[in-house]
Amino acid sequence: MKKKIISGVYLGMLLIASLIIVFEKITNIYPVLISVGVFSVLFGLTFLLSARWLFSAVLTGTLFIIIKFLNQIKIHYYKDSLMFSDLNIMLDPANQGTLGHYWLAGLAVVAMLVWLIFNMFLSWKQAKSVRGIKWRALSLVLIAAGVWDVNMTINAYHNEWQASLPKGPGTMSNMVMSARDAQYQPPQFGTSADYFLQQAKRVTLPEPQSAIKPDIVVLLQESTVNPNIYQLPADTLLPPLFMFQHDAEARAQSPLRVQTFGGGTWLSEFSVLTGLSTDDFVPRKNSVFYFVVDHLPNSLFRAMKANGYYTVVLTPFNKSAYHAGYAYQKLGVDRIIQPQELGYPASIDDNLWQIKTEEVLSYVKTILAKETDKPIFIYALTMYEHGPYDESHSDDYKLAGKLKDSSAVGKFSHYMEKLTTSDPAIKAFSEFVAKRDKPTVFLYFGDHQPSIRFREYSSSLPDPAHLTQFTLRDNLKQGAPITTTGRLTDISFLGGMILERARLAAPPFYQANIKMRHLCGGELDDCQDKALVESYKHYIYQQLSVAGKQ
Repeated sequence: MKKKIISGVYLGMLLIASLIIVFEKITNIYPVLISVGVFSVLFGLTFLLSARWLFSAVLTGTLFIIIKFLNQIKIHYYKDSLMFSDLNIMLDPANQGTLGHYWLAGLAVVAMLVWLIFNMFLSWKQAKSVRGIKWRALSLVLIAAGVWDVNMTINAYHNEWQASLPKGPGTMSNMVMSARDAQYQPPQFGTSADYFLQQAKRVTLPEPQSAIKPDIVVLLQESTVNPNIYQLPADTLLPPLFMFQHDAEARAQSPLRVQTFGGGTWLSEFSVLTGLSTDDFVPRKNSVFYFVVDHLPNSLFRAMKANGYYTVVLTPFNKSAYHAGYAYQKLGVDRIIQPQELGYPASIDDNLWQIKTEEVLSYVKTILAKETDKPIFIYALTMYEHGPYDESHSDDYKLAGKLKDSSAVGKFSHYMEKLTTSDPAIKAFSEFVAKRDKPTVFLYFGDHQPSIRFREYSSSLPDPAHLTQFTLRDNLKQGAPITTTGRLTDISFLGGMILERARLAAPPFYQANIKMRHLCGGELDDCQDKALVESYKHYIYQQLSVAGKQ
């Protein structure tokens, strides 16, 4: 009897918690309508099959709580809300090794599945099934009412929901509304391109020089940010790192605006390789490598190939992870190479979590040294700087008791250890480029900040959690001068910057991309002239159809 009372109290509290989540956004009517509608459909379906009201309510309530928890996990790691398209990433078998690297999140997911099964078993035993056709008929009415409610709400409030993105007003409404957008539609911006086209006349692009085509290396530095961006105690002494220094060989350098935090490398890859912001594709943002790449006529690979280049990706990831291999091919790359194919001792199916930046750059040199009758464009990714970071690591910078989040103390020291290990490799490769006989361009950038919870930043720039940095170095004698960068550069402009510096022919989209960079001093969504941003995006999406036609 006592066990039954305890079970009843537990299940009652669970149902109350689930109802709190259902009505989490009671200040907005449509998230509540969607949550109530989905709850009705799930409850009705379960009751139709089981004829157990308590089991149906507990199963539905538990699923609501789990979805909310998954949303919080995503916000914790990526500072982004859960969308329907994220299911493609979570359920893709090729990503399980990568997702499993965040072992705490993986453990939480396993625990939630066990909890779901426990609740199903407990509630099944707690209440008997009901008999009679009227109850089944009632469940059908409940399902029909829920479907009508959800459909009506989507039709009435879809535009309002889109205006609330990227955050959205509620977990379940984000999932349902974004499912409505599963059918691809290109982004829509503004009503006219006239303002941008008028302003673009002020920018004169350098004439292409077909005789001199440098080799080009773009290096994505995993989880790399200048640690001086963090608000650290005044007496903290950080080592001087070459990769962040501005010297005579640095042709361009500035803070870099990215669209992801703590993970989501493919989002930064997409922007670098396409010149487009992933934020433009909300709610499909996180699945751009799955659903958007099929519709893009332009990419940095294609622009390079049009200039006679042979294009290569060097990736420490398994080619199928995050659909990256498929995306690279759709964007037009000639060849995808994994370090294992060049001698690194590991299975070709492995993600190389521990490969050093020095080793990645040694393989870049191997590729550059191969005989080819074409200039080469290499896009390479590092991995060593990736998390997770050890909270129990020694406190190398004497930060104990000085940070709001105590877990950041050891993690920061571990992260700095990774940066100081990688830094000599960046310096050595930069010196290699400077001394190389063949003209060579080397651009390296951080894809996102590490997943370490620093609450305060020293940067005065807006949204500092979505800042990293880039540096452009080369040995060109006849490259186009890069104008002084502004307070920051958007990651979407890096490809155009390379084309401009190397004086290569640029297709219409990249011409617009370069001109927009000049007009806004390197900023895109941060640009103060919002009318110019809308007009530019209208031009590229509606007139040039860079993301496909409607």
